[in-house]
Amino acid sequence: MTAWNVTVRHDIQVRGYAFGLRPVHLDDAAFILSLRTDPELSRYINPTSDSLKDQRAWMQRYFARANDYYWIVTRSETKEPEGAVALYNVDYASHLGEWGRWVLRKGSLAAVESASLVYRAAFEVLNLRRIYCRTVLANRSVVSFHASCGLETSVDAGLRVRLRGTDHEVVEQFLTADRWPLVKRVVDERACAVAHLLGR
Repeated sequence: MTAWNVTVRHDIQVRGYAFGLRPVHLDDAAFILSLRTDPELSRYINPTSDSLKDQRAWMQRYFARANDYYWIVTRSETKEPEGAVALYNVDYASHLGEWGRWVLRKGSLAAVESASLVYRAAFEVLNLRRIYCRTVLANRSVVSFHASCGLETSVDAGLRVRLRGTDHEVVEQFLTADRWPLVKRVVDERACAVAHLLGR
């Protein structure tokens, strides 16, 4: 990947009605660590070291990767962080990417719009043709959320993950660029309703 593309990767920002995405900075390490080590929020994600030094080291490695886009979800009005989300394992040849690392602070109303902003980044900025996410099946609220946004479920590929000593079945859900305009109308309507609730 060229140096030009590396620069663009770190500059991608997407703004919505009440929330936005901005690239992560090294100074975000403590915030990300607080999300990923919260027992309630981290129940269905890969375990994370509770060391800030380890988190910063992981982020330094991230900054060197060419197919990984990691954002902080921010409240537009205050610029305060609401969570984090990423597009990664991007295959530029096949225009395919995975989205995840999605964790929002407790009480955040950014779920719908942050998902919508990831779709916009994928299809309207990076020109991907298909994105997918993998969720532990037991995390039914998130699986249901993705379905409500219009994501389709992949044919069962027997995906499993081991988290904290327990095996879990994983479901893969996906969205294509062809279906994005239809999905966009659905999530935009929901995001507008949240923005109205927040006085935007």
